[in-house]
Amino acid sequence: MRILPAFTEIETADAAWFEQVSLHQQVGRLADSLREPLAQYLDGSTVLMSAGNVADPLDADKGPIVPFGFSIDGEWAWPTYWAYFVREYGAVVPHDFLEHARTRAFTPAELTDGEVQEAADGIQKLLYG
Repeated sequence: MRILPAFTEIETADAAWFEQVSLHQQVGRLADSLREPLAQYLDGSTVLMSAGNVADPLDADKGPIVPFGFSIDGEWAWPTYWAYFVREYGAVVPHDFLEHARTRAFTPAELTDGEVQEAADGIQKLLYG
């Protein structure tokens, strides 16, 4: 299981367990034509955990609008907020992930209960040993 990085601008208790990148350095780097297909892929994949919404660190006036949780597609996992930042600001994802989503024609996989559990176990093992 591969995991997209977390953004340093969004504080979490377990942030130290994840690779982190600056959201400010990611925004505006994704081609406009990829924003919506990629956001739909990220948004439409299986939500493993949902914990509500947090404030947009790029525009605090919007309030708690950014979804916070964890999503998976069977091969990759990511903080659910990636979809929001891809759609709203053109945040670029790592090239490997973009190619992965492209090979799936930006169509989220439908995972079985067993695949979801396997992914959850894999993430748990990667993060906590």
